Amino acid sequence: MNDFRSETFIQFIRKTKPIWFLKWIWIFAIAFLVIMFFCNYNNHPRVFWTYLIFGLLVLTIQTAFIYWTIYKIYSLGRKAFLELNNENLIIISDSKVYIKGVDLFSKKSFLDITFRKPIYDFNQAEILLSETSLILLGRGSHFGATQFAAPVEIAISKAKTSIAQAKITNWADNLGILTIEIKDEYYTRSIKIEFKNHEEEIKSWLMQFAKSIQN
Repeated sequence: MNDFRSETFIQFIRKTKPIWFLKWIWIFAIAFLVIMFFCNYNNHPRVFWTYLIFGLLVLTIQTAFIYWTIYKIYSLGRKAFLELNNENLIIISDSKVYIKGVDLFSKKSFLDITFRKPIYDFNQAEILLSETSLILLGRGSHFGATQFAAPVEIAISKAKTSIAQAKITNWADNLGILTIEIKDEYYTRSIKIEFKNHEEEIKSWLMQFAKSIQN
């Protein structure tokens, strides 16, 4: 269990599919360099080499920065895992979820240089169930590439980690459809999360705290 999200930056790059728009940037850049080669190499080789070196340098820095940003968001899950100190954790790695009621305009602030504010735009998640909170680590697939959302600790009482926090205000099990309602500190409106699988595990966890959750 101690190896949860323990990848280094290089290992993370190797296992993560290329981001879709980076693919197109590299394709257009290579096409541009090929055109520059045929147009300038014979008469102006220095021009070609200048464009080549500059282009490769910019693309490499740009790609590294984007992957580093995604890795920092991904590694927040590791940070939360360590802060919980392995307290009887249950890890669900393939939960399917449906987020209801998210209104980006209800977000209190759009400026966050720490990348810690969660954006509930995903349909899959890893879930850590601790003794008093549920850590939701969202992820989604866009154009064939995996994207990670900043994790959020959905607490029953007092939060135990330094990641973004939310509080469960209600939950319901209607004909096998398990839904929790949360209040996120970064949003003015409540958010509902419907679980498409692993309902029994999550419901069993919720039942332990049913009396402390406002209904």
